[in-house]
Amino acid sequence: MKKMAWASATALAAALLASLTPSASEASVAATEVRNTSTISIGAVQYRDGQYKHHPYYDDLIPPGRLSGYPSTAGVYIGPGYCVRLRYWLRGTEQNPPSPPDLSDPEVRRFPTGGWVWFLSRSWDVRALPLSDPGCQGPAPSAEDGPFFTVSGGG
Repeated sequence: MKKMAWASATALAAALLASLTPSASEASVAATEVRNTSTISIGAVQYRDGQYKHHPYYDDLIPPGRLSGYPSTAGVYIGPGYCVRLRYWLRGTEQNPPSPPDLSDPEVRRFPTGGWVWFLSRSWDVRALPLSDPGCQGPAPSAEDGPFFTVSGGG
């Protein structure tokens, strides 16, 4: 009888824990994941607090083709002489990243002297390109823009 009661209690605890754990789709909504689609590494910022492992720029590098790996990524650092192409995820999760039809239209920003991109929502594909690349078609930063800008996922 004790074994049966223990098994029932264990099953009940497992069911309660499972009901409190968000599903993959719910978890992906709360997370801000960044996928590096560049051929070079880019800097990842876990928290926008000014306390970075590689001060004053970023915490860790995101290798080409990889995800930032943080539960939520506050931003990325793109070095001098590069532009960044951003596309937010319309659908997808870390386990099942989006294909091109599941991405927004690209937004391009140029960083002649280096800069940061801060994310407010959604997950993103980020590609850094040399300023000489034809894919760097986009507005040059103005004096008001400073070395960073903030993006929000829309929709």
